Amino acid sequence: MIETFLVLAEELHFGRTAQRRGVSPQRVSQVIQALERKVGGPLFDRTSRRVRLTPLGAGFRDELLPHYQGVQEAFANAAAVAHGRAGVLRVGFVGALWGGLLVRAAEALRAERPAVRIALIEITPDQAQRLQPAGLVDATTASLPVVEPGVTAGPVLLREPRVLAVPTGHPLARRSRIRMEDLAGVPLLDTPTMPDDWVAERTPHRTPGGTPIQRGPQAESVNQALALIAAGLGAYPFGAQVNRYYRHPGVTYLPIDDAAPLEWCLAWATDARTPLLQIFARQLRALIAAQPA
Repeated sequence: MIETFLVLAEELHFGRTAQRRGVSPQRVSQVIQALERKVGGPLFDRTSRRVRLTPLGAGFRDELLPHYQGVQEAFANAAAVAHGRAGVLRVGFVGALWGGLLVRAAEALRAERPAVRIALIEITPDQAQRLQPAGLVDATTASLPVVEPGVTAGPVLLREPRVLAVPTGHPLARRSRIRMEDLAGVPLLDTPTMPDDWVAERTPHRTPGGTPIQRGPQAESVNQALALIAAGLGAYPFGAQVNRYYRHPGVTYLPIDDAAPLEWCLAWATDARTPLLQIFARQLRALIAAQPA
């Protein structure tokens, strides 16, 4: 009813209004008559030769039009968000490697979709595993396994070899590489804030041959871990990216020949997957796939 009135107020012609509305001229006339009864007065002067707004109709149009346009704009904005053409996505990351990759993916997506904004937020490893506190980010990069209830891990985005960070003065540091059995020769730092399954995968209690692995001091961040290692208090297995982004005096990184690679994914709250998140995940996958091996 409102749309028919506004079109007729613009066209001032029943035939053209009917064409735009996809109805018959008779139907347009019926709608306008019903609206006039509801308003309580004539909105148009009609003759066989012309149609024009009455003062009541002109005032009604002028007051109604901004509100109608606002409703239309709200619908358009909601549709854009629903289809991932607009909106804000908050993405968490851990470490310099992912910070760089996410910046590039966000810029590439914004070039395609200017109304989209990707907000990048550096978070701690335990926040990445649990997506806590709630509402901090919509998605995050995380290293597998991701086992927290209510958190979904997407496909593997990146694999990297594992290296063992050891004190430069430790006997292992004189070697060029090690094997998993060598973990029995140095205490591994404990990470008490991380989920148990993640800790068990990253720092097992026994070597593949069954030899117990000692536990060292607790660490809650990469920098704290490196400081403890440099002080000779333990060792820790990282992804090979530390060779590039976390060089530290007093710490030597040794490839672990028989360790499975670390796997990274994009994780999100299971009930909060959105079209924009899916689009960004595809953008990130494409970017990583195009990286040199």
